[in-house]
Amino acid sequence: METKADFKSIVIKNGLLLGGISVALSIIQYLTGIIYSTNTMLSILTVLVSIGLFIWFISAAIQQYKDANGGFLTVGEGVKIGVVVALIAGVIGGAYAVLLNTVIEPDFYQKVVALTVEKLETMGVMNEEQLEAFEAEMLKSKPSVVWTFLSPVMWSTIGGLIIGAIIGAVKKQNKDTTAF
Repeated sequence: METKADFKSIVIKNGLLLGGISVALSIIQYLTGIIYSTNTMLSILTVLVSIGLFIWFISAAIQQYKDANGGFLTVGEGVKIGVVVALIAGVIGGAYAVLLNTVIEPDFYQKVVALTVEKLETMGVMNEEQLEAFEAEMLKSKPSVVWTFLSPVMWSTIGGLIIGAIIGAVKKQNKDTTAF
């Protein structure tokens, strides 16, 4: 039978690994300059890699829990595992986001806004006056440090809820309650 220690160790291990690997990938993106790339395909690729890691670690945690629980798993347990793994990873990601935006690269937000304006300019979707107004509005609405931390935590947790529910439903195996 599963114990709370099994659940706790499984979700902590997988949450720390997911958070650590995600931060390592973010650091690589920063060091290589990919973080400021306007290449759409490269951006899509980095997002797909992140989503793949997210799904893989949540799936691995759910399978580890199921194995430790004698092969049994409910959808609710899958959701719980997905949420907790994602929450741990989100806290690590949020802490890194704050560190990046306040210590490592304090003008990160301004650079991203400038790149966005540059991309919009090349697309020709706005005239010069609209671009200037857009840039000014974006710079005025820079996220606070609290939001910089909470945003990855929130989105990661929501993602963990969804992925945990899907994987939990697929891997569901209830205990037979009709046996004598």
